[in-house]
Amino acid sequence: MRVLARACRIGFAITSSFIASAVFASEMPAVDAESAAAAERGEPLYAERCASCHDQPTGRTPHREALLFRNPDAIVRALERGPMRPMAAGLGDADRAAIAAYLTGRLPRPQPVPKPNQCPRTGGLFAPKLPAVAAGDWPDLGRDLANTRFAPNAGIEASNVARLSLAWAYSIPSGAAGPVSVAGDRVYLATGTGDVVALDAKSGCTLWTHATDRLVRSVSVATLSNGRGIVVFGDGRAFVTALDARNGRRLWSTAVDDHALTKVTAAPSVFGDRVYVAMSSIEDPLQHFPDYPCCTSRGSVAALDAKSGKLLWKQFTIRDAPRSAADIEAAGGAPTRPPHQLAAGAEPGPLPAIAPSTDPPARFLPAGGALFSPLTLDAKRGVVYAATGASYDDGYWPDAQSVVAYDMKTGERRWARMFKTPEQVAACRRTEKESDCRNNYDFAAPVVLHALPDGRDVLLAAQKNGEAHGLDPDAGGAILWTARYSKGTDLGGLMYGMAVADGLAFLPISDTSNHFVQPPGLPGGMAALDPADGVIRWKRAAEAPVCAWSDGPCLSGSISAATAVPGVVFHASGDGWLRARRTADGEVLWRFDTGRAFDAVNGVPARGGQLHGWAIAAGGGRLYVVSGASSQGRPGNALLVFEVAAP
Repeated sequence: MRVLARACRIGFAITSSFIASAVFASEMPAVDAESAAAAERGEPLYAERCASCHDQPTGRTPHREALLFRNPDAIVRALERGPMRPMAAGLGDADRAAIAAYLTGRLPRPQPVPKPNQCPRTGGLFAPKLPAVAAGDWPDLGRDLANTRFAPNAGIEASNVARLSLAWAYSIPSGAAGPVSVAGDRVYLATGTGDVVALDAKSGCTLWTHATDRLVRSVSVATLSNGRGIVVFGDGRAFVTALDARNGRRLWSTAVDDHALTKVTAAPSVFGDRVYVAMSSIEDPLQHFPDYPCCTSRGSVAALDAKSGKLLWKQFTIRDAPRSAADIEAAGGAPTRPPHQLAAGAEPGPLPAIAPSTDPPARFLPAGGALFSPLTLDAKRGVVYAATGASYDDGYWPDAQSVVAYDMKTGERRWARMFKTPEQVAACRRTEKESDCRNNYDFAAPVVLHALPDGRDVLLAAQKNGEAHGLDPDAGGAILWTARYSKGTDLGGLMYGMAVADGLAFLPISDTSNHFVQPPGLPGGMAALDPADGVIRWKRAAEAPVCAWSDGPCLSGSISAATAVPGVVFHASGDGWLRARRTADGEVLWRFDTGRAFDAVNGVPARGGQLHGWAIAAGGGRLYVVSGASSQGRPGNALLVFEVAAP
């Protein structure tokens, strides 16, 4: 009965948690009979080997309930060769799989192992010096510091986009984790095994592999002032690591936060020999479990020295440190605010201890304000912009659901603009009782810094509630305009990122909670807004979803970020279809179904799935599409690389 109850909690977590912000690594189907039977076998093994630490965790040890959201393959790897190896001594493959099934509700799924496909050490592929990142590259999630996701020199444009054809495919080991970054003739990405790999952009052969034992979603590549090329990434344990881009050797690795559930979802940003990183968390859904003492994690922004990894400064997005609700009530309901900025070179201190044995468990607040998307860097003003997630309770905590500006050099908070009021949340709960109304008003996508034709700058920010805003960066983020571009829900609006090109801002529409969109309407589509005033210049409705698979959800919502090249914006949907729309009017110029199987250069078929997250990059005359990096739908393992065919 305990295993059955846990399975019910797993199902509840799947449907009620904030999974659309790509916090979790893999598909979460209903618990099947085979997995349930394995979970029965795994319960006593967990009790014997693991419960003493994970039922009452301390330090960086995650609570048992947090492991619900881990990939079962990742748990097996941790038991085989990761930090849990001593506790798993003497266990066989079936035992480790049973523990994973008990914790996650799913048995690990054997994956075919791709061939190494190493590049030949001839032809200049292993040149001693990596070329500097160039204007035509796609070095990080937003392509540039402003997060425009516009590649003006990609070699792809409206006149030739219809001639895009598949050049090669790569089967990502253990499934797609996230997008690629491109610099020169190299492609960098993370795999489902936690490895970071460098591929040759022309052929897809493997130049080098750097193994980790952690979840890595995305990487950035940059050239430092000393000419060294680095590949930098964060991971599921809140470490930031830099590799030598030539050979994958580790240069440094720094722990930025010591909370067990803090992680890095978005790739770091590099500028001026500094690495700027946004910290997120997977603690949000645990508030739904009555035996979990929620919540103590907070989002944060940090700056590190790109050459050494030294932590220069760190700011929590929610500045009040978490305290127990009882302590706050005893103090008159006014939590005190401790110092929240670390001195140069200081290490993060411990977070408040959790009292796990109380019944009911102690509740802690404030918490939340996680950062799921990349930061935006404003070199002209010396500012870092962060778009924050929801608070983990109903409190009206400053800097949650906000755009916050930090000083690049010191981390000092310059200003913040919040986009939620208690009245809005109350109204949401009266009218849309199935929605998680706190999450309606947070940000799952970064802001974009855009220069208007008249010389003014505007910050473009869009929420999941279907509203977009233009902010004045010179007036403390004052709101210049607000426009509604979609219905919006806690899984709706803009989920990952807009693209800004040709004088327009292109916003893919998710609205994936289908019960909020009544037939014959469909969730999804795209809107094009004028950045100067927010006026919608055109809007295209979603097309009926057509999926190449039959054993998973088939969604029309556009959960993936947009990507633009001159005259074209690429628009992806949950059914795996990729469309190239004309920027002037949204007309489709080219389309491709990524949700099927492809022959791959590394010997194992690449299987596409849902287009999700930051899936599309462009550079060097190629279009790079990762199909199947899905946290809530159809997973896959396909990197697809397109080139423009000769006329």
